[in-house]
Amino acid sequence: MKGYLQMQDGTEHKVGDSWPQIECFRCGICCARYRPRVTLEEIGCIAEKLGISTDAFLSGYVRTVLEEGAYILQSTSETCPFLLWDKDGIKATCSIHSLRPKACRNWVPSLSRPECREGLARLRPSSELLLPSEMYPSRKAVKRLFAAVRNRRSV
Repeated sequence: MKGYLQMQDGTEHKVGDSWPQIECFRCGICCARYRPRVTLEEIGCIAEKLGISTDAFLSGYVRTVLEEGAYILQSTSETCPFLLWDKDGIKATCSIHSLRPKACRNWVPSLSRPECREGLARLRPSSELLLPSEMYPSRKAVKRLFAAVRNRRSV
């Protein structure tokens, strides 16, 4: 099943297409660019984890899309309010990853996505060669990257 993400300018995009998947670069670009729809059930689960009421979550973290009766997660200054940056500000982590909305779960990181290519470029902004071990912390993740690249060539 597909989910929807809304850009800051209000345009919406379906997510969940079956493109060759790669490990997330944790660049935070998709979390800054898009605002996922959230259901009341998702809101309840996230609010419970945060230790706040559903009403407090609704007033602090969402805005209503009245014509569809859905909720859109609102951002803080530039990113999702649940995005946390590491010390050097290069890699990001979702603080509600296990409870993230369906639209976020359906996001498929892929080298065919402009956001992911931009994230890859951020990892090494100069013209130096970027090694797979610099993109991903584990050998398993590097192997999955190579498999995704091989699959993309054969498509």
